Amino acid sequence: MLDAIPDVVTGGLNVAGGMIVVVGYAMVINMMRAGYLMPFFFLGFVIAAFTNFNLVALGVIGLVAAIVYIQLSPKYNQPAVAGPAPSGTSGQDDDLDDELD
Repeated sequence: MLDAIPDVVTGGLNVAGGMIVVVGYAMVINMMRAGYLMPFFFLGFVIAAFTNFNLVALGVIGLVAAIVYIQLSPKYNQPAVAGPAPSGTSGQDDDLDDELD
């Protein structure tokens, strides 16, 4: 029965099936309101369109890009703020503080 369907119809259904995936991803990103992630979104589609990588390879590339982004982003990589010393300190490091002044 599938052979009786014209190639134009099956080709159109293949394109529509691919568009459903794209629209689904776009809806998820729109719901997250993550506009700052849009360059990665488009870059992923370009890489997927122009290479013959499988989904595992694309996932590894995405994971590496996410790790690099988090490591370089000041939003996620803020320096630790030193707080006051605990009240039960023995005063062993007082000499070091005096040398810095």
